[in-house]
Amino acid sequence: MAGVGDVIKTNRELCGYSRKKLAELSNISDSELMKIENGDRKNPSWKNLCEIAKALDISPIEFMIETGYITQNDLNPAYMLKRVDKLEKDDLRDLQLFIDFLISRKKTRLEGSGENNGL
Repeated sequence: MAGVGDVIKTNRELCGYSRKKLAELSNISDSELMKIENGDRKNPSWKNLCEIAKALDISPIEFMIETGYITQNDLNPAYMLKRVDKLEKDDLRDLQLFIDFLISRKKTRLEGSGENNGL
């Protein structure tokens, strides 16, 4: 998998941007962008990465996947529930009932407002 700097440089060049232009569009300094692209900035800030992604017309989530910061599994709601594996069967059933209740409540609200997004 390509490093964050490689991904930025490739997408920057595809957009036809100079490093200076991308830095300007991202509201970060040219030197900071150079450090990120060259791999000298080991942990670029989330804010800077999001600004760079937006300037490159890439969604921040797609950008984070492409650079390896997150995976598709990280976006799976089942993986996002922390410590659910510690629950007993009865607790899991209760959790499922609560989730079903929340979905039902949302569906009722959407129907009341005239919307329905496939819930």
